[in-house]
Amino acid sequence: PRILILGLIFGLMLYVFMLGFYSRDKSYFYYGLYLLAILYQQVTFLGLTQIYFPHWFILFDMKIMIPKLGLVILTSVFFALSFLKIKRNSWLYKIYMLFFLLSLLMMSMLLNLSTVLIVGVLFILFNFIVGIIVYRKGEKQARLFIVGFGVVSIAYLVIISDSFGFTTILDSFPNILMCATTIEALLLTLAFADRYKILQEQKEEVDRNREQIIQDEVIEKTAQLNKALETKELLLKEIHHRVKNNLQIILSILRLQNDKITDKLVSEKFLNLENRINAIAKTYNMLLVDENLNSIDMEEYIESLVEDIEETMCLECDIEIETDIDATLPLSKSVYVGIIVNELVTNAYKYAFPNGMGKIYITLEKQNKEYILIIGDNGKGFVPNKESKSLGLKLIRALVKDQLGGKIEMMTQGATKYTIKFNE
Repeated sequence: PRILILGLIFGLMLYVFMLGFYSRDKSYFYYGLYLLAILYQQVTFLGLTQIYFPHWFILFDMKIMIPKLGLVILTSVFFALSFLKIKRNSWLYKIYMLFFLLSLLMMSMLLNLSTVLIVGVLFILFNFIVGIIVYRKGEKQARLFIVGFGVVSIAYLVIISDSFGFTTILDSFPNILMCATTIEALLLTLAFADRYKILQEQKEEVDRNREQIIQDEVIEKTAQLNKALETKELLLKEIHHRVKNNLQIILSILRLQNDKITDKLVSEKFLNLENRINAIAKTYNMLLVDENLNSIDMEEYIESLVEDIEETMCLECDIEIETDIDATLPLSKSVYVGIIVNELVTNAYKYAFPNGMGKIYITLEKQNKEYILIIGDNGKGFVPNKESKSLGLKLIRALVKDQLGGKIEMMTQGATKYTIKFNE
């Protein structure tokens, strides 16, 4: 049985060293050295040194009995500090350093055997107490550490009790210390697996907390962004509202001024200017009514625009306006399209129908990434070379080419048709 126990300790030692090699954890390395010191001490205790080693080694081994016990305490000190995560500035660390110095004195053979045995018993009891203290502070991995050194502490108490004649347990269990040491070695080896499980649980908890923190931060940042977006939308609405009001004021001034003009040609120019400004003002009004600051519903916008043109140009005319519009545009492009529609529809009213009767059609659709705007009428048409020098057509060409980045095609023979194409 004793050989089996030694074999078990030896196997545990190799296992711990391998774990230390692969995990790079110093606790495994220190514990492996501790088991090696225990193994060497137990080989001497069982008398195996006298059986299997030469005479000179037996003499040497007898001389280093105290240093061997010092080596056990030394390696145990380093293991406990690493495994229990004892902080350098704590009072526990200072006491461990005291035992470290005592172990060095043992290894230097400056202490007698009685003192060494007392130091050993005190150290085992101290390890047991430290394990309880650390466990109560939240280090769950100390639980098997407590049990392991608790078993050895009980064994030493039994030995002390027997030495004073209080008990006779050693008569029935002479190998109690060796068995206790083996149980301690096994429990502390299992403590590493327990430690891994605890660390894994802590990692999972940290991951969950981190996910919750990230989720909370995302919610908070989203709320901040939504608030900033709402503020931005309010500011944009206020800007659009002010622009619309300013354009309405300009329109009112122009109309008041136009009412005082008796020259028909000048009045007509004022009316054209009013319609152009009205085309711009309507886009801002659409933004405020629809509460959409990104795009304009062109169907509603153009239909409202041509109604205003009809009211200002010819109330007694019999001119039908047909629209087929299926598109939305951003504010910048919708303004330019509105001005173009205003110019071409106004020109149709003024020049295409001498008898005040006819039809105007407007279509706007999107094909793939290209918008196609068609404005035409069934009027008399016109000669391009003569009419193309007008301000309205110059303005249309400039808007199509420079602002929309598109192209315009004109058909003016017998009727008028403008085809305007531009990209998103």
